[in-house]
Amino acid sequence: MRRRARESLDSLDNEIRDHILRETEENIAHGMAPDEAYDAARRAFGNALLTKEAARRIWIPVWWDHLLQDTRYGLRLCRRAPGFSVVVVLTLALGIGLNTAVFSVVNAVLVRPLAYPHPERLVWVAPYDDRGQDDVVMSPDFVAWRDQATVFDRLAGFLTAAEPIDVGDEVVQARVAAVTDAFWDLTGASFALGGPPPLGQDGVVLPHTFFERWFHADRSVIGRPVMLSGRQSVITGVLPADFHPQLVSPPAFVATGAGDIDVYRANVIRSSTGPGVQILNVMGRLKPGVSIERARAELESIREMRRQTGQRTGGSAHLRVVPYADKLVGDARKPLVILQAAVALVLLIVCVNTANLLLVRGSARQREIAIRTAMGAGRARVLRQFFVESLLLGAIGCAAGLLAARGVIAAMLRLLPLAVPRLSETTIDARVLVFALGACVATTFVFALVPAIAMWKTNVYETLKDGARSASSSVRSVRVRSALVAIEVALTVVLLVAAGLMVKSFWHMTAYPPGFAPDRVLTMRVQFSGPRYRDPQNQRAFIDELLRRAAAAPGVEAAGVGSNGGAFMLLTIEGEADTPPEQKPRGVLSSASEGYGSALGLRVVKGRWLTDHEPTPVFVINETLARQAFPGADPIGKRIRLPFVNASASFAQVVGVVADLRYSKLGAATDPELFIDYAHARIAGTTLTVRTSADPMALAPSLRTLLSSIDRTQPLFDVKPLDVALADSIAPRRLNLLLLGTFALSALLLVIVGIYGVVACSRAANTGDRRPNRARRGATSGRGDGGVAGDGHHARRNRAWPCCGPGIHTGDDSTAVRGDAHRFRDVRGGRRDCWLHCLRCVLRAGSQGIPHRSTRRTSVRVIT
Repeated sequence: MRRRARESLDSLDNEIRDHILRETEENIAHGMAPDEAYDAARRAFGNALLTKEAARRIWIPVWWDHLLQDTRYGLRLCRRAPGFSVVVVLTLALGIGLNTAVFSVVNAVLVRPLAYPHPERLVWVAPYDDRGQDDVVMSPDFVAWRDQATVFDRLAGFLTAAEPIDVGDEVVQARVAAVTDAFWDLTGASFALGGPPPLGQDGVVLPHTFFERWFHADRSVIGRPVMLSGRQSVITGVLPADFHPQLVSPPAFVATGAGDIDVYRANVIRSSTGPGVQILNVMGRLKPGVSIERARAELESIREMRRQTGQRTGGSAHLRVVPYADKLVGDARKPLVILQAAVALVLLIVCVNTANLLLVRGSARQREIAIRTAMGAGRARVLRQFFVESLLLGAIGCAAGLLAARGVIAAMLRLLPLAVPRLSETTIDARVLVFALGACVATTFVFALVPAIAMWKTNVYETLKDGARSASSSVRSVRVRSALVAIEVALTVVLLVAAGLMVKSFWHMTAYPPGFAPDRVLTMRVQFSGPRYRDPQNQRAFIDELLRRAAAAPGVEAAGVGSNGGAFMLLTIEGEADTPPEQKPRGVLSSASEGYGSALGLRVVKGRWLTDHEPTPVFVINETLARQAFPGADPIGKRIRLPFVNASASFAQVVGVVADLRYSKLGAATDPELFIDYAHARIAGTTLTVRTSADPMALAPSLRTLLSSIDRTQPLFDVKPLDVALADSIAPRRLNLLLLGTFALSALLLVIVGIYGVVACSRAANTGDRRPNRARRGATSGRGDGGVAGDGHHARRNRAWPCCGPGIHTGDDSTAVRGDAHRFRDVRGGRRDCWLHCLRCVLRAGSQGIPHRSTRRTSVRVIT
């Protein structure tokens, strides 16, 4: 626009010149002298400059011209004070970058629709028990719902498990999803090669990553037979690289994260009255206009009709139908909302910090603004200039913040890829860019508003009358700046206390009991597959040989097997009256070998541990179950009966009690647990646990070779040190701690930079007023420095500290750490002094160095 206007103005200038020349020639022809003719022509034409200015206003809008002028002036100010500009841009980049990164996660997890057709109609169907936990669906119920329900477009069942697959050269453990026919239409799957298994027939579909890694992207793989769990299947299709469905499973069963399925196999369920019963997870797509309540009512009515007719039903009595996206996100919603609120505090600190810096610089520019106003600039014009300058800094900070957000996102995906469901989908898309732009505009408006209001109240006459030396800050501006610093400090205290409480909670969560050293324990899983291992005798023979060879391996101190975790079971205690199921004690049954306790570090507090040659089933229980099932009594010698374990023998004896130990998941309450020797348990797989004298991962290759020598069709998987497995179990809290700690440190850095910048700019503004006069009157350097440093500490001494108490109080109440009420009292009590002492050091650091900078300007230089 400006280039075209310049060309038009040049053309207009030529036309005016030609017009005056023609008029001059006519005047000469009428007998005038050349000079008189030219002057007469110019008088007749009028003011050429006004004409060009009027035309310029037509071709270039006034607002655009002023915007360009303000932009150029803002760029000149940035070049004139590069240090100030860099501090402001980095401050804005920090605030906008952190907010954009967190919103990117919130957008991917909570806002962005699932990558399914009609995701708003996708629901999760599951029974739930008395504790509110989801259970699995039995196949008879699924078939009845699929055939009789009228509220669903599609209803699909799936179950995830770990199964071995023969890829030719070796057998690898794969994460397998057994899916029904409707799964492919429900997820909107397309195929890069082949297609889904034919209806009612067995078949295998490979994800693109697994296809490239183990089948070397061989396009002739379609139709090739493959051994999966000892059963021969046929590969029917290969999925594209962008197909990553999100599957969830109840906690009691094998769960897989988003996009980590290695193999899909067909799960054919033909009848609800057949002899075999399967367990499934169920997802469905509602028909248009059907509500969730209507769907739940219809499914419950179908189950009730089957019960009344005596047909087989399963699962809990209660039924839950919820949006699938809510089920997938689970408990991650509340922490993400809290993190977004915390990072918004950081952005507010950024606004306060930047507003304070601009207010100080605006105080130093009072004479300039007064001169511009005296020369005819209206207050609206001056305010617009302030906002354009701020918007320019905000735009640069926003661009730098987007780059910082990309780095933060990459770091989160690399350090904690499974911390939050759908975290791998985090990208900077159009919605995130709009958020970043909105944050930039809002931040610019907020931090530009304070100095703009201060400039609005500038008295032009007083400013020009007092001269340059009175450009020092007024009492009102000093109070405003001190109040802003106090607000900044109070907000920082909120984040610091919240982060401190989370660190303390995290430390207590990860504190191991004496003698428990998970860093020297290696765990690996074995899942039995194939017809040979349907016989329990073959399973036990395999485990016996595995334990014998593992215990003899170099560097192994102890070796054992165990299958920890499963569904809760109701316990029947011998000699007690029959009680309703909801009042019976519950426990999780785990199988274990004789060496499992030593390898894991379980401490026996009463009785004894299991042996590998128990003649009859016996139990060892943990302290939690002992307190719940036998309050105030000695559990040794008590007899317990569990379903599916010791049905032939009426009861089994408790022979030992072990100390509670969170060896499978940190951050959760210890479950009541029973251990039984593996020879008397029904197992489909087991976990080999090895305590080593050196680096556990150094033994992993030899243990793989050892297992292959026993049976190559039973591979090891999930090979990792126990401390790594425990750390993975609290990945969501680690993400919260990492982000909240980053926010707190960022706020602390902003406080240091803000106080330093404010005091430095304030000293620069006041150098022409107070310090030279003191030097003329004989003040020494130290006395002058004391006055400067005193200003630096004024805000923290008289303004910041009154806000620290409310800040700490707010931090206490707004930080949700379960079970940490005593830590809140610690912060309100004596330990508050520690927080204030740390903050005092930070504030003192922010105001140091200013006297030394101030003394380098001599009084002669300033006065002159």
